[in-house]
Amino acid sequence: MTSSTKNLARVRDFVGKRAAESGFDESTINQIILSVDEACTNIIKHAHRYDENETIEIETSFENGQFKIVLNYKGKSFDPNGIENPDMKEYFSSFKVGGLGVPIMKKFMSKIEFDRKNSNTNCLTLIKIIHS
Repeated sequence: MTSSTKNLARVRDFVGKRAAESGFDESTINQIILSVDEACTNIIKHAHRYDENETIEIETSFENGQFKIVLNYKGKSFDPNGIENPDMKEYFSSFKVGGLGVPIMKKFMSKIEFDRKNSNTNCLTLIKIIHS
């Protein structure tokens, strides 16, 4: 997809459909969708700086009870695993807006992997394990 917030609805539909096909319940599907939406928004905003000439390649797979969403993109790298969760009491008392995308992804996904493939290509993988 081109790197634009205008495409996020299509991403949400695509990921939601694939998660449903993998057997997740509605609540978990919504958590996955929100996590992918946050990840794509961060890429659009921070890695691509709203440059609609950039792209995000999205792949999904389901194997051995693991649903994987792989986001490949060029630009500034960012490993969400290096971000500490904010102190929520302090966050709300200072009336901050934004900055909760990474904590949301960490809460709702089973695992997040980041790989810098080369000097300009990044791979962010969000994994949700289905529990029977």
